[in-house]
Amino acid sequence: MGTQPENESVNDNSGSSQGKSGSEGEASKTNLQNEADRFLIENIRKGDPDAFTQLVDRYGGRLRAYAARRLIGSGIDPEDAVQETLLGLLQSLDLIDRVRSLQAYLFQILRNKIVDMARKRPEAHGMHQVPLAGSTPEESERRGYEPVSPGATPSQYARRDEAITVRNKILCDVLDEFLDELRREKNFRDLMVLELLFFGSWKNREIAKVVGVSEPTITRVKASSLEKLARMVRRHELLNPAMNLLDTEDNQSQLIRSIWTSNMMSCPKRNTLGSYSLGALDDDWERFIKFHLEVVKCDFCLANLADIEGDGDPIPPQARERIFASSVGFLRKLQSDSQ
Repeated sequence: MGTQPENESVNDNSGSSQGKSGSEGEASKTNLQNEADRFLIENIRKGDPDAFTQLVDRYGGRLRAYAARRLIGSGIDPEDAVQETLLGLLQSLDLIDRVRSLQAYLFQILRNKIVDMARKRPEAHGMHQVPLAGSTPEESERRGYEPVSPGATPSQYARRDEAITVRNKILCDVLDEFLDELRREKNFRDLMVLELLFFGSWKNREIAKVVGVSEPTITRVKASSLEKLARMVRRHELLNPAMNLLDTEDNQSQLIRSIWTSNMMSCPKRNTLGSYSLGALDDDWERFIKFHLEVVKCDFCLANLADIEGDGDPIPPQARERIFASSVGFLRKLQSDSQ
């Protein structure tokens, strides 16, 4: 008999989710929910090259597998994208305290690096980068641009960034709690419907055909889920009364789609993918993982699975050397600053 994953509330993490709708008055300083990741980041912040090497070994293969999938025919070297991603992590360590899943954060950096490498950046033309709540997964991967307002100040942009951070944490928390409940109840039908709606941007008619239910059922699942999520948002301890997070259905769908994609909300943990590869899951879980991989076609999990099964090419030694060589200056500065 196959086994059932013990806890799927946060992808690739062993810890349970915290601070969703409890009584604490503020977000915890460190949101990383995987103990090994917390240890690595803590030591990388001290400039420890061994910790950075362990991080490259831990995540490099799956990042390269993802980059290789997304860069087919582009002429861009996947190893270059991975190198830029890991350097991007070192340059953004001050943002890690806002991050729940290091894996999702690295994939997010990688997606942005791939976009950056495929087009010229607009900042030189007087444009300001802003986050997007995209209506499709492709749009959700990007940050958009707008002309810099003549009267705008750095503090105004900082306040907006802070508000976006709080908004994203609230939505991550409630989505995590909601999806965890569906998984505990093995309500995979609704989970499949919601994945195709928000992660895949499918139409109701297409979802009904694939899942094997009626279109009115799809409408009911979406409506009841959005209603429940809105209730959970309203009781979140970080909610500011001035926030209108889920005020309209269009706003609900766009925000949830963006958060769902960028945080890999319904992606199984890596050890669950490993159990799937070995045929060790129970039937319900195996069907869902197969659906996630073959119907949703999740690039993140397909890259993870390729890395687990050894189907993806590892990072070549010369590429590893380039990564470590380019990190030396950053790590030395971190080491100096921590002393």
